[in-house]
Amino acid sequence: MTPRDWYVGIDLGTTNSTAALFDGEQITIVRNAEGGTLTPSVVRLDARGAVTVGTKARRFLDADPENTRGEFKRLMGTAHEFDFPACGQRRRPEGLAAEVLKALRGDVLQQTGIEPEQAVISVPALFELPQSVATTEAARLAGFTKVELIQEPVASALASGWRADDARGKWLVYDLGGGTFDVSLLESADGFLRVVGHDGDNFLGGRDIDNAVVDWAVAELERRHGVKLTRSDPRHAAVLRRLKQAAEEAKIELSRSREAVLELPPTALATTHGDGEPRAAGERGAAGETIELQLDRVLLEKLARPVLERSLAVCERLLASHGLGGVETPGIERIVLVGG
Repeated sequence: MTPRDWYVGIDLGTTNSTAALFDGEQITIVRNAEGGTLTPSVVRLDARGAVTVGTKARRFLDADPENTRGEFKRLMGTAHEFDFPACGQRRRPEGLAAEVLKALRGDVLQQTGIEPEQAVISVPALFELPQSVATTEAARLAGFTKVELIQEPVASALASGWRADDARGKWLVYDLGGGTFDVSLLESADGFLRVVGHDGDNFLGGRDIDNAVVDWAVAELERRHGVKLTRSDPRHAAVLRRLKQAAEEAKIELSRSREAVLELPPTALATTHGDGEPRAAGERGAAGETIELQLDRVLLEKLARPVLERSLAVCERLLASHGLGGVETPGIERIVLVGG
């Protein structure tokens, strides 16, 4: 295999990133060192200045937030700098994005034995010249010598089967990510596909669903076990972090099953009882007992509904701005759902 035999495509996401190989016939998703196909877009610098990327770095988001950064994609193209006090360094968003791209490039090398020098990177439709230039610079810092950028909704439409000989019409691409929501209106005509409209919410995504599940779990803990958790109390931070992780895991599990369990380990609630006083041994939820909260798909859909309704309002706003009454309006050929 030579570098000319295949192409590298990269989705540099706000929450997670991934890479794929295309040999002209087949697409192969690249796996990272943990064996997964998604690499969290998180970077950590320790006291020595050593860089950790991905799943290992994400574990420090709550434990060491000052030296661990995520969601820097939102600041691409700005002069903002992130401080890493442990090592006394500062990094711009494109520098952190470069670390994620380096990790993905290394994963390709590990899987194929070849270190790619060229890649296609998808960027949001809302990216203007400064953000696009910053993305290209991040790729250069990561070691790529040539990069082409493609708008994310166009990439989604291509992956969903758009062909140059498709009849004239409009496609709606609904992209609900971990931290942002984007919706784009695409037009297919004369063998070309272009974005003709875009809208979104940079503070709406899957994490809002996770937070809704956490709010439900907090209410259940107080109702069933008399444990009152508050985000403003630093003593409760560890429990809330564990709840958020369990909420995300349960949400993923409910995509393929009808019930899931949120578990809190035996020591999680050892220091929280009502006003924060430690529990006595033998009480429900004491240090020796794991607390389980049952969550089913019906309840998850109820908790997620406000988030989805907010996203649909953005879709309706985009369609109205282009004189379209709704998704059933003649001319909308296909709706592409992206995310998760």
